[in-house]
Amino acid sequence: MASMKFLTPQASPANVATSLLMVGVFENEFHTGVSHAINTASAGQLAAQASVEGFTGKIGETSIHFPNNLVGAKRVLSFGLGAKSAFNLSSLREALIAAFRKAKSLKVTEVTVAPVELEGSQISAELYGATVAEYAGLIDYVINHHKTAAGGHQGETHLELVKIMPPPGKGTEVRRGAMMGRIIAQSVNNARDLVNTPASDCTPGHLAAAAVKLASRSRGAITVKLVKKAELKRLGLNAFLAVGQGSAHDPVLIELSYMPTNAAGSDVLALVGKSVTFDSGGLDLKGADGMRQMKGDMAGGATVLSAIGAIAALKIPVRVKAYMAATENMPDGKSYKPGDVLKTLAGLTVEVDNTDAEGRLTLADAIAYARQFGGATHIVDVATLTGAIRTATAHVGAGAFGNTAEFTSRVIAAAAFCDELLWEMPMWQALSKANESRIADLKNSGGAAFGAGSSTAAWFLRKFAGETPWVHLDIASVAFRDAEFGPDPAGATGWGTRTLISLAWEFSRKS
Repeated sequence: MASMKFLTPQASPANVATSLLMVGVFENEFHTGVSHAINTASAGQLAAQASVEGFTGKIGETSIHFPNNLVGAKRVLSFGLGAKSAFNLSSLREALIAAFRKAKSLKVTEVTVAPVELEGSQISAELYGATVAEYAGLIDYVINHHKTAAGGHQGETHLELVKIMPPPGKGTEVRRGAMMGRIIAQSVNNARDLVNTPASDCTPGHLAAAAVKLASRSRGAITVKLVKKAELKRLGLNAFLAVGQGSAHDPVLIELSYMPTNAAGSDVLALVGKSVTFDSGGLDLKGADGMRQMKGDMAGGATVLSAIGAIAALKIPVRVKAYMAATENMPDGKSYKPGDVLKTLAGLTVEVDNTDAEGRLTLADAIAYARQFGGATHIVDVATLTGAIRTATAHVGAGAFGNTAEFTSRVIAAAAFCDELLWEMPMWQALSKANESRIADLKNSGGAAFGAGSSTAAWFLRKFAGETPWVHLDIASVAFRDAEFGPDPAGATGWGTRTLISLAWEFSRKS
């Protein structure tokens, strides 16, 4: 993806020289538009072959053709756009997923995407270019791995060049959009890479180094601050420090700031990502199956890191800060213990009911830090917080919990624009009682007997957000999957990165 280039050639689709010409076809519409021109140039071969294969242009359908020499492409991939009357951004995305997955299976390094008729779809030429580029990059992703030639691995074929043919007179807009889509895809793939990295490599120090590298590449747009152990202790981030007591790796609070001078208004959007680089459960040790993918417990941190990088690269005029309380949760003689009472940065005391409810402890101090030292006016935290969220959203979507209806609706709308499914979950006052403690202000687990584990965890975090508009995204259901789903590969998904970028755009327009 890093080397993928995008061009917007101005030529007849039937004449363009390319390894693979990708042609979007509306349902039962081979006789109109670009598909008609190419079908005519191939002496009707495309329509005839599609008919044999049962291709009608429904979304998700694809058909491969080897046209005669009247067509410049070596192969033509027809892909269904669905009914023209219902064509919109979501159907375009779904169609591109099928098309680029098929292209990927053909192991081509270069493709040309024929123009798609956008009239009536409310899709601008710029948004079209961005969507094609974004989904080309998302689908091209292959998990970073440790396979070797010695073991027989032959490497992967990646798309190196994508030519997006624009509608007439729209080359500049499509080109501008393609550059935006490339940045977004790269940011998602960066998050995926971080989450897929083994925990022995992706330590708190590794996340800190990734943040420093990102800031360096931003050419001054992003600044980074690393708050280390001694300073964390002096400031009083004791809940965060407690989680890492059993680890051989020191914790570090990572603060990334993007503060453009042209930002409108005074809002500071704080993005807080859970960054537990490995969660063994601590002394309340997880079972083997529960621990297997815990390298991904820092997916929230990877998301906010990647999102702020894209926001800066896109030059979105909004002030954004990202926070990652990076640590490990490991069992050791120095580990924090069930029954301990911790005093947090916010001044609230917390009884440790379960050392495997560690993420909310790190987030509590990070949220308080964003409020007290970061000037946050709005906070979104992103966390693989509870397995319980899967009972509500399966592996399809994530849960959203907020303390204000207005801000929660803005976050959900930002997710909807990206087709990242987000469901607002209840925060009934009665659920907060699960976190009551006899000896402290709070305890860090509502307990299995109370139920509603995702909501009670959210209530715990809400205490630290105070009156600041805040939304908690529980992404434990979507951060890591065992199989491909939508534009996501098996493994780490980078879910939420696009939602946060979309939210930043929304802030820049409303601030």
